[in-house]
This record gives sequence, structure tokens and C-alpha cells, in this order.
Amino acid sequence: MVKKRFVLLGIIILIMTITYTVYAQLDQFGNLRLGNEYIEIVVNGNEENMGRFAIDITGGNPVSPGDDGEPLIYGRPRPWTSYSTIFIDGEYYVFGGKTEQRAGRDAKYGEVTVPPKIIKEGGQSAILTTTVFDQIEVEQILTFAKSSTTGLYDTVLIKYRFTNHDQIKHKIGLRIMLDTMLGTNDGAPFRVGEKAITTDTYFIKGSLPDFWQAFDALSDPKVTAQGTIKGPDVTTPDKVYFADWGSMADGLWNFQFEPGEEFWRKGEYELDSAIALYWAPEYLDPGDSRTYTTKYGLGGITIVPGLLSVGVTSPAEVIFDTKTTSFPVIAYIENTSEIVAKDVTAQIQLPAGFAVVGNETVKNLGNLKPGSTGQVAWEVVPVKGSKIPERIVYKVKVDASNTDDNQVQRQVNFTPPPRFKTWLEYPENLSVRYGRIEPNPFNLLLHLKNEGGSPAYEVMGQVILPPGMDFAQKEKMSKYIGVLKPGEEYVIPWMIKTSDLISGKLPFGVEVRSLNSPKISLIGNVTIPELTSQVFMVPLKEEIKTGEYFGIRFMAANIEDMHEVSIRLAYDPEVAKAMYVSRGTLFVLKKESLKTKLLPWINPNINHKQGLITIMGNLAEQTEKSGVLAEVYFKALQPGLLTITFDEVKISNVNGDIIPLKVENLEIEIQE
Repeated sequence: MVKKRFVLLGIIILIMTITYTVYAQLDQFGNLRLGNEYIEIVVNGNEENMGRFAIDITGGNPVSPGDDGEPLIYGRPRPWTSYSTIFIDGEYYVFGGKTEQRAGRDAKYGEVTVPPKIIKEGGQSAILTTTVFDQIEVEQILTFAKSSTTGLYDTVLIKYRFTNHDQIKHKIGLRIMLDTMLGTNDGAPFRVGEKAITTDTYFIKGSLPDFWQAFDALSDPKVTAQGTIKGPDVTTPDKVYFADWGSMADGLWNFQFEPGEEFWRKGEYELDSAIALYWAPEYLDPGDSRTYTTKYGLGGITIVPGLLSVGVTSPAEVIFDTKTTSFPVIAYIENTSEIVAKDVTAQIQLPAGFAVVGNETVKNLGNLKPGSTGQVAWEVVPVKGSKIPERIVYKVKVDASNTDDNQVQRQVNFTPPPRFKTWLEYPENLSVRYGRIEPNPFNLLLHLKNEGGSPAYEVMGQVILPPGMDFAQKEKMSKYIGVLKPGEEYVIPWMIKTSDLISGKLPFGVEVRSLNSPKISLIGNVTIPELTSQVFMVPLKEEIKTGEYFGIRFMAANIEDMHEVSIRLAYDPEVAKAMYVSRGTLFVLKKESLKTKLLPWINPNINHKQGLITIMGNLAEQTEKSGVLAEVYFKALQPGLLTITFDEVKISNVNGDIIPLKVENLEIEIQE
């Protein structure tokens, strides 16, 4: 695989944010680019390989100009070598557009419904691509995030959100394969804890590190790459594989894995490393969503040069909570001298209140050959009962029996975890108006406020409804808001509809979830009134003046099995004059062919002298149980109170039995 540099052309859009400047650009190769002063996301926008992405360095490490313009994921001129596999019910699909190249050539694909475009996700600019696999929608969202070790927005948050639009559950899983690069160096070791990995290796969930790093030389690192596997803003995978790119490109899920084999590209003779992260298949319920996230970008190492160059890395910020009870410290030691450094040791020195797991503060590296690099790791925990400070500074000292010693120090900041204040807002008691439940649908609001000291990531709200309640059309059960920063408030709305068939107090549940805070469950209750069979009147205008014409709509609501209809209306003929009566929509039968049929309707009789109106008809073919029986139009003769009453109402069923009804009359004030 030849990896070349290309000059980019296109229109650049600058997007200003609070902490850094972001630009969006469509280049001459059809790629959509989103960049900042540190790194750049490159997403293939062409029909072939659509949605596949790469990562380039722009300014990179502010104190190291050597990484400017270098790639972190191969993708020039158009990304194609990295791809993600979607597992659905035992079948393997590749996300995005089809390919004619090696990586995923013979795979199954879905339909790209949203080509790469710029969106806002969690208040930040991101590139969204959406692919649909039958009833499973998968969104790929790429945006910037802070590196856990640099504290800068020099890392890409890689996110896949699955939504099940089906009526049944489906088993879904994910593999993300990244064709990693280190500038022009494709053979640098992956450094994981105390291991420097140069051969096929895998880790399962219980042994996964917080992050891995890769660099060419500690004494003069051109590029320091880092993948974050565990942390507050990522979803820990079930397993991670390090292997050659060719094998991973050929295998959509399973691939040829040979423990101990170097990263020679399968079928060729070139070092070409890659990494695959797996999230094991799990069932996704109807209407539910699930998000997987990981991070890849630049890493931070505090380095002090010397005959024994020493560098240490650890999270720049640690949030102790129920999931995170410790943090890693990793020290790299490079022998830059021309002699073998003998009996090399590394010792960590911690401030009061902190200790290392196992109490082994001194690590032995043995002898280090000239130019070689060793590494050691500690897991640091707070001493039980001690108060967590805002920050600490620790030191790592390196000694050898035959050369100068060296030491380095690094700061770690501590932040309280996120903490939600939550409450629900909704109408606890619904009412009946004009024969219908109101409001229906009703508005359910989930109020969230982060009263903690750190952001909550991948915050979502989910509503669980009982029989008798459902979501309004196009409403979603689960809603994501992304990141909720300390002090921020957010309101998640849902429109909930109720059934006409169920009444009483109905409970419902609301859950609040995020990657780095405990699940919160809220319970609400809505009282739904019972609907009765009734007839009533609705004026077609609110204000009526003398001399004006106005209409009254005569309604039936919640009446099962209507057949014969006979209604006599009474009104004051001195206040208003009945002009004419038109049939209501219940006497018009709508057919599937979009044609209509007029049901039997006897011309109404208006007795102007007595103020009586008689309406009769037959609804034997009508299946609707609510609707308009008739519309009567009047002329207002003089100011005063006009009372219109149901003088007699007889609606019978198929057996000729009169249906008992609630009757609501109407009073209208006619103004001068």
C-alpha cells in the first residue's frame, strides 16, 4: 500500500467555539473534512466507500512541530482502509457505501440514507453519516474530544448509535477496525501497560487498559498516538485485537489471528498494523437505542531527556466514581547512551493520601541495550478515608548502576463526578372536552440539571409506557442530548397519547442514563377520565353579533353501534332564525378507494314558529363512533341569550334498543 501526500483544495468554513476553532471543508477528492488546530477528521463522501474515515494531524502537539501534517489513520487521497462491521442477528454488514477494494469487498451493505454532513452533537460540530439495515438505523458520528492524557481537543470521538425501528427485538454488535499509522512509521510498537506489542495480541474486557499509546522514539517523538479504551466518555469494548491490517481487512468479524506473528500485511511483505475493537452482540428492544463510543488521537507524555530518557503518562484529569477507583501511571525509559544500562529501576513517588496497588513502588527493568525502550506501569489509588485534593504532583525516578539517574514529574487533576437533579413536568389529570380526552397527546417534560463537577457523557432519557398510553406519531422512546456540562440544564420533551378504551390512574416510567453516572428512574402517574357516550354542540365562531350568520355543529362522541338517529332541537325563534341544516360527516361514508357514499338522510324539518328542528337518518353502515351529526346555520335576530337544547334524542342500535346518552345543551350570548 503506497501512502502519499496530497494537496487539499476546497472551500473552508470556520466555526468558532468557546475553546478552539473548527473548520469544515469539502476537498477536491470528495471528502468532507472537519478540523481544528490539532487534528482533522476526513470522511469519504463519494458513492464508493462512503462514510469511511481517516484522521490527520494539523498542528498536533503544540510543542512538537514534527507531527504537523502527519496521518493517524491512513486515508489518502480517499479513506477506504478502515471500516466498521455491523452485526445484526448473526449476519455481518459493513457500514457506509460499498467498496471495490480489499477492505470489505465481498460484504453485505445497507442503504446510506444520510451522506456525510456537518451537524451539531452535544454542542459541538460533528460529521454524521447514517446507514439503514432494514429496520436497524446506524448513525456514525465523528467529533472532537479531549485526550485523556493531554487535556486538549486533539482526539476524535468515534460514535455509533443504533436504533431499532422494528416491532421486535434484534441482536446487534459492532466491530471498529482502524488502519492506524504513526506518520510515516507503520511499525512502531503499540504500548499497552507494561507491554510493547509488535505481534498479534488481544485483550479481553477484564484485562483491558485505560489506553494504549504508540510513538517512534521517546527521546524525539515525532508523533504520539493514543487510543482510549476506558474512561468517562467511552464505551469499554468487550475485546481488542492488535494485528496486521491485511488479515483484518479480509475478515469482516473473525479473521486470521496468529498469536506472536509480526504485523506483516497478509499476502504482502510490509509492516502494516491495525486495531479492532469489538462490542459483543446484545439484544436491542423495539424503539430503543444504544450508543458505542471510543476515542483515537494524540497522547500526552511528559518527557525529560537524558542518558536514560524518561517519560511518564497518566490521565490529565481523573473522576473518581463508582466505576473509576484508580488511575494508571505508565513510565517509558529509553537508553540513549552507547552502553548497556545495567540494573535499571523506576520508582514512583506519590504524595500523602495515595498509594499503588500491590505497594510495589519500585519496578525492575533489568538491563537496557543502547537505543532500546522499556516501560513499567502502576495503578494508583487514594488511601481509604483520605480526602481527595484538587490536584497532585507525582514523580518517577529512574536509576541504573552504571549511568546517570533521571526523574520526571507530572500533575493529575481530580474532579467530582456528574450528579443529576431531575424532575418531571406533565398534566397529572386529563379532562374531557367535546367528548374527547384533552390534552391528547399531552406533553411530558424531563428536566435535567448537572449539579456535579464534571460533564456527563452520552446523556439520554427513555420513557416506559403502560398499556393504554403510547408515543405520538414520529415520537421516539429514547432521546439523546449528548454532553451535559456542570451547571447546565436541559429539558427533554415527549408527546404521549392515551387510548379511549382505558381510564383511571396509569403509571409510567422515565429513565436517565449516561456513560459515567448511575441510572436514575422516575415514576409518574396520569389520571385518564372515562369517556361517556354523549351528544353536544360546538359553535363555529366565538363572538356573534346581531345580524350575523353563525353555525352550530351537533356532535356525537363515543357511541358504539349507531343505527337509527332521531333528534329534535329546540331554540328561541325570537333571538335567532334557523336558516338551513347540512348533513354531518357521520352521514358520509369514506371508502378505501377514496370515493364517498352518502348514507340515508331525511331532509330536516325546521319549524320557525315553534323553534324546532328535526334531524333523522340511518348510520347502519358507519363504523365511526364519534363525529358530526349535522351543522345548523342561524341568523342572529336580536341581542340576548340564545339557548339551544336537545329536546329529544333517540339513537338506537342494531337491535332497536335506545342507547343511553349524556346530553350537553348550549347557551350563546348574542351581542348588539
